[in-house]
Amino acid sequence: MFKKTEQIAWGVLILAFLTCIGLTIGTPLTIRWYLLNNTRPLDVRLQPRNGTVTQQKPRSTIKAVVPGDTEVTRDDIIELSNDGSAFLLFYKGMSGGNNTDQPPQPLITVQLNGDTKITVEHAWTPRFTMSKLPHAVTLNVQHGANLHITVEGNDRSTRLYLQTPNGTIRMEEGTYAAVVGAARTEFTVISGRAHLSDPATGEEPVLIASQHTELTAEGIGEIWIGERNVLRNRNGGFEAPLEEYWKIEHVHSPEEPQGTVRQIRIGNDRQIVLFERFGRSHAQTIIKQEIGQDIRGAKSLYVRARVRVDTQTLGVCGSLGTECPIMIRIYFTDQTGNPRREWLQGFYALPGTDSPLCLSCEWKAEHIQVPQASVWYNYESDDLLPLFLAQNIEPVSIESVEVYASGHIYSSAIDEIAILVGE
Repeated sequence: MFKKTEQIAWGVLILAFLTCIGLTIGTPLTIRWYLLNNTRPLDVRLQPRNGTVTQQKPRSTIKAVVPGDTEVTRDDIIELSNDGSAFLLFYKGMSGGNNTDQPPQPLITVQLNGDTKITVEHAWTPRFTMSKLPHAVTLNVQHGANLHITVEGNDRSTRLYLQTPNGTIRMEEGTYAAVVGAARTEFTVISGRAHLSDPATGEEPVLIASQHTELTAEGIGEIWIGERNVLRNRNGGFEAPLEEYWKIEHVHSPEEPQGTVRQIRIGNDRQIVLFERFGRSHAQTIIKQEIGQDIRGAKSLYVRARVRVDTQTLGVCGSLGTECPIMIRIYFTDQTGNPRREWLQGFYALPGTDSPLCLSCEWKAEHIQVPQASVWYNYESDDLLPLFLAQNIEPVSIESVEVYASGHIYSSAIDEIAILVGE
């Protein structure tokens, strides 16, 4: 009996000793883990600017219009109308610190423009300064017409995770631009570094300043340097069948023949679009496509094309400057909401006495004379933004683009067209 009691006593003593050691070692480790890993939410603010901006709370079916500066919490859904714009701001704290004259600086600024639907999934910062964790934000963008993003460091690094229908992008400190759609995400690094998750291979290539690419279900596309070409993945080089993106239209009198549009292969890897028409009165042969691309925040805007004039019977571009054998027109929405503002450029080969200006066009383009008879002309416009601003025009979005031939008898072609947006 005494021996059994002695064994119990030793067991209790050993257990107490182990518990003491566990508490001695485990308590500091637990406290240290807590200090290093505990987090708190960032302060998130939504500031609407234009159009309609709505906020939908989790487990709610009500979309409330946001009238002014509003707090955003986890899983809130934010939506913008086509003409909407807003700022989504992430702060470590809304207090300016000891110096109350200094306003707080956001860790992350997301400028939302146009038709957008976005959810704030996570936004947190370490609770204690001894933690080595970064500030971290995860945004789920179902679609976004034009996102401009700034990620800034503070007392520690900042990470922004952008989840799109096409893959995830992790951004470090820097500035970025993104256009998110259901089938494609176009992403540009203006400054900084971004890690892209390739949905096809699982690899994570890194993009640096001035590089841009696209994400699709097939993976990450080619990485480019320079301006973003709005038409690059919309058959601007005419490699794919024309009808995939371009719509063909004709303008002509009922008693006169219409023109024709043909896609012709040149060599092994090039296709051109050929416009032809033989008649005695005015006609137009048009290819066009809808773009609907928000360009607010763009730093530059260029148009580049490769065109050719083979035949024309009207000198220059006709008496009003509207009948060039090859013309490019871009419709855009301005700051007043007018969606039919235009930019236009024509090309002709046959000289004459008429003015090279488009006298009846809103955009008084001076048309360009090019060589005739199967000679390609490489065209690049001046930066259009300063030209627009000089006329108090602020382009908000590119609505559509047209390439067309106009006149009586004409034969002309286009090899490629690009609309280049500098972010």
